[in-house]
Amino acid sequence: MSSSATLAPATAGPAETGSVPQGRPRLVRAELRKIFTTSTWWLIGLFILISTGLTLLGNILNANQSLRAAEQMRSHPPDFSNLPPGQRPSASEQQAILEDFARRTDIPAIVAEQAANVFTSGQFLGLMLIVILGALVVTNEFTHQTATPTFLTTPRRTRVIVAKLVAAMVLAAGYWLLSTVVSVGFGVLNFSLAGYDIPFASMQVWRPVAMNLLAYTIWAVLGVGFGVLLRNQLGATITAAGLYLIGLPSALVVFGLIHAYLIHSDAVWNFIVAVPGVASLVMVSVEPPTFGPDQTGVPWWVGALVLIAYGVVAGVIGTLITRRRDIS
Repeated sequence: MSSSATLAPATAGPAETGSVPQGRPRLVRAELRKIFTTSTWWLIGLFILISTGLTLLGNILNANQSLRAAEQMRSHPPDFSNLPPGQRPSASEQQAILEDFARRTDIPAIVAEQAANVFTSGQFLGLMLIVILGALVVTNEFTHQTATPTFLTTPRRTRVIVAKLVAAMVLAAGYWLLSTVVSVGFGVLNFSLAGYDIPFASMQVWRPVAMNLLAYTIWAVLGVGFGVLLRNQLGATITAAGLYLIGLPSALVVFGLIHAYLIHSDAVWNFIVAVPGVASLVMVSVEPPTFGPDQTGVPWWVGALVLIAYGVVAGVIGTLITRRRDIS
């Protein structure tokens, strides 16, 4: 077949025949086989495992340090009786100090917060690898010159790109499971050895874990979108990884400049959640992250909606581009 051959639009393709396995489940399995016949899948899995392990170690050390600090503080509650009458805080100030002390020494709440952090270890680098994986699901076809046979075998291009999206999401979910099993296993062991009970029934613990799964699958979809747009394997993977890595630092600079020179209200920082990397961070955070001193962070579900919107847009655009672009 000539490398200059092109395909007609999907609507003009021949009717499906029973001899060609074009059912959606079979197409998804075919896409998964394409990944598993290369070294890509286990290399990404290895890197995710390494990044999870290193981050997990740091998160466990941080959790243990936070709990030790809370235990030490708990043993020395505020005592205003020893202060001279003229130096004692007012009643309202004493109340505020006591409330802050109670919050800082609430061991069950600290355990839940740290457990959620430990159980989502490795998300930052993991998502970067997942967006690269999504790009490879598409660009491998063009690198190995199998795109034309693929679309000739299945002329309905929408089915092909949907199968690639589903396959990328399935793979991402598998890597999330690998990372989560490691994080939860060692995290539970650490807290148990330290004598702390994890509130497994608390949504504060499991909601970030579930949102982490959502982040993995959506970033896989975004990676497929990068692959469809660029098609060149090196260009797509470098662009996807680069934009992911610089997303948060660039957003902090841009919104910092906006806050300093245009809009002086700290409320402007709430719009930073529009950046996909920030949306992922917001989704898995127990407490809404803040970037300004007087800012009230947006809740987790805002980050989830933003990332879902990006995933839907990437999937739709990727499908439309594939339906209309010549494949050669």
